[in-house]
Amino acid sequence: MRNKFAIAAAIAVAIVAWKGPQWLAFERGVKAYLYGYPLITADVSERVMTSPEAQAAHRMGSALVNHLAHGRTFPDHRFTDVVAPNADTLYSIAWLDLSKGPMLLRLPDMHGRWVLMEVVDAWSNAFASLGTRNYGGAERTYALVGPGWSGSLPAGVTRVDSPTNIAWLIGRTYTAGAADYDAVHQVQDQYLLAPLTEPGKGEDTVSSGQVEDKPVDIKTPVVSQVAALGASEYFGRMAQLMKDNPPAAADAPMRANLAALSIEPGKAFRFDALSASQQRGLEDAVWFVRAMFDARAPGTQGDLAMGPLMGPITHAAFGGVTKLMNKMLLNVRNGWMEQLNLGAYGTNYPLRAIVTLLGYGANVAADAVYPMTTVDADGQKLDGANRYRLHFDKAQLPPAKAFWSLTMYNEKGFFIANPIGRYAIGDRDPMQYNEDGSLDILVQTDSPGVEHEANWLPAPSGPFKLALRLYEPKPEVLNGNWVPSAVQRTAAH
Repeated sequence: MRNKFAIAAAIAVAIVAWKGPQWLAFERGVKAYLYGYPLITADVSERVMTSPEAQAAHRMGSALVNHLAHGRTFPDHRFTDVVAPNADTLYSIAWLDLSKGPMLLRLPDMHGRWVLMEVVDAWSNAFASLGTRNYGGAERTYALVGPGWSGSLPAGVTRVDSPTNIAWLIGRTYTAGAADYDAVHQVQDQYLLAPLTEPGKGEDTVSSGQVEDKPVDIKTPVVSQVAALGASEYFGRMAQLMKDNPPAAADAPMRANLAALSIEPGKAFRFDALSASQQRGLEDAVWFVRAMFDARAPGTQGDLAMGPLMGPITHAAFGGVTKLMNKMLLNVRNGWMEQLNLGAYGTNYPLRAIVTLLGYGANVAADAVYPMTTVDADGQKLDGANRYRLHFDKAQLPPAKAFWSLTMYNEKGFFIANPIGRYAIGDRDPMQYNEDGSLDILVQTDSPGVEHEANWLPAPSGPFKLALRLYEPKPEVLNGNWVPSAVQRTAAH
C-alpha cells in the first residue's frame, strides 16, 4: 500500500513539475488580474471620460481632468461609460489628478436638499462620503489631498486624504424627476472644484489618453475595453499605474505574488522576458477571468475566441462557478443579492473586482445599499417574456431615510430603451398604493393599462436585472433584518 502511495505521489510530483511553471503563472495571474481590475478600470474610464472625443460629443461627465462636469438630465440607454448608473440623482463628476497638489471642493448651503460627493480611489475604495449625511447641509469647503503632500490649508477647510493620486469624484444631487431639473442646475452651478494654488479657477489638465495622442474609443463600453486587453498590455499598464497609485500596506502578500510575475510598481513589465510556460499561464489566466466575468455579466467581455460548442459549455461551467462565487461573496435572500461592505473592501479582491464589473463606484452601505436580482421567486431568470409584480406590505416598504428606487437594467448593466423613457421608479413618483397601504410595482414589456401605468417599470423583451436602491438605509437594512420581497411571476405574454 505504501508503495502505491509512493508511486502515486511520484506521478503527482512529476505532473506538477511538468506543468508547474504554467500552472503557477496561471494561479498567480488570476489573483493578479482580479487584484488590478479596479485600477485598470479607473484608468480606462478616465481616458474615455476626459478624452477630446467625449467632450466633442458632449458626453455626460466628460471634462478635462480636475474639472467638474455636471449631468443636466438623467442618463439614458445610450450611456455606457459607467456600469449601473442611477436615474435618481443628477451626477456631478470629476477625475482628479492629485499629484500636483490638493484640489478644493466647495459645496453651497443645500437648503434641505440631499447631496453625496463620494470620492473613490484608484482601487475603487470609497474613502470619503462628503455631503449632507456626514457634514450637514451648510456651506463647506473640502481639500482633497494626494499621498505624500505635507503643505498647509486655509482655515475652515476640511482635509480629506486620498490613498492614491488618481481619484474619482462622483457627486449625486437628489432630483425629483425632470420637473426638478432647473432647481438642481442652480445648485450644481454653485459647486466649485479648483486647485489649492488658484482657488478661483479650474486647472487644465490632460488625461493620460491625451498624452499618448491616440484616438479614444468612446463607443465601446469601458468594461468591454478592459476585457479586450491581453496579458502583456493588461499587466504592463497595471505596473505603471501602481507607481502613482501605490498598493495599500495590507496588500504586501499580493505584492509578493505580483513580484513573482515581474509585475512591480513603476517598472516596465517585460512579457517577452517570461518563459513560454509563464506566458501561456498568464494568457490562460486572462481568458479564465474574462469567461467567469462573462458568465456573470453576459456580453461584457467581447469575443472569447470560442467555437459554437465551447461557448455553451463554458457558460454552463462558469455559471456554476458564478453561483458559488455569489454564495461566497454576496448575501442572497429572496433572490436578491445584497452586500453591506461595499466601497471598503480591504483585501477582499474578488469582491472588489466583481463589484467593479457590475457597479463601478459603489457607495459605502451607510450612504446607499443596492440589492440586485436576476431571478424571480422560483429562481427562474427574469425575462421580458413574462410579467412580474414586486409587492411591498405597508410595514415592509423600503426603509430609507433619504429615498429609494427600483431600476431596470439589461444583462450588461445598462439602461434599456422603452416607450415611456422610464428607467427607474421610486418613492418620488406618484405611484398608486393599495387600500391597505401596500405597494405593487408592475414589471413587464407591455403597458398594464392607463389606470396602472403609474406603477409600471418597463422591461425589455429578453433577460434583465433589477436593482433596488436605498439611500441612507435605516438600521434594519444595515443590520440585515430587512430583505426585499421576492419578485413574483404573474403571467407569460
